[in-house]
Amino acid sequence: MLGLAWLATAVLAGCSRADRLDRRLDAIGDHRARTLLRDAVWAHGSKYAWGEAGDLRAEVTWTEHRPIGDRTRREVWTVDPVTRDCRIEVPATGEVMVRDARGLRVQRGGESVDDAHARAQAAGRLRLAAELLPMPVSLAGNGRHIVYAGERVGPAEARRWHRLAVTYGPTSGMPAGDRTLVDLADGSNRVARAVLEWSDLPLAGRPVRADPDLWQPVGNVRVSRRWRLRPANADGDPAGPRRYTLRIDALTTETANRP
Repeated sequence: MLGLAWLATAVLAGCSRADRLDRRLDAIGDHRARTLLRDAVWAHGSKYAWGEAGDLRAEVTWTEHRPIGDRTRREVWTVDPVTRDCRIEVPATGEVMVRDARGLRVQRGGESVDDAHARAQAAGRLRLAAELLPMPVSLAGNGRHIVYAGERVGPAEARRWHRLAVTYGPTSGMPAGDRTLVDLADGSNRVARAVLEWSDLPLAGRPVRADPDLWQPVGNVRVSRRWRLRPANADGDPAGPRRYTLRIDALTTETANRP
């Protein structure tokens, strides 16, 4: 189980996981952004459902789309949606990547990996898993500044989205200057797309639009079973062919038996 370090702290503090999520949402200074994100959390479950969800365990097929042919690999993600502790296992290589309160750890064949490039790649993959799998709960967190960034209108004004912009401070654990834009569908408050302006590999600072679909319930929360990533322009519109597809082939959740 991930997040055990936080469990001891939570027991001592007497606060539940739902309370912790509630405090994160309350800390958003922008009233419109705070209201929209609260509504989005409820549209994908509820703060109570996410607090009780425990670890999400996903069997994932990661496809890199290349001109010379697609390349795929299979991974197993384990993500705590409240603490964002994350573990990725790659069965074919024996590689294990973990990011939690103890920091980043990478192993291959049971041996610690110290290569800087390999660790940078692992950090980026862990971030994608921890941010995309529990979206939109993953938007709220320590050191994050969330503001309402306006309304976007679809063709003939038939559809509307409300955009949230997330930037990262020193206590977030994310690189300074990174930004995430998330569009919520007007009316349903469901996540329609995310624009990732991250310096981590494999994005490397180039804006990427991540489109979710195949939303399905797992337990009492709703999770996208597929994310398609492609280059984007400054407005978040597609600016090139698809680069990656992250498809969740199997997904389970373990009810959290903890405060």
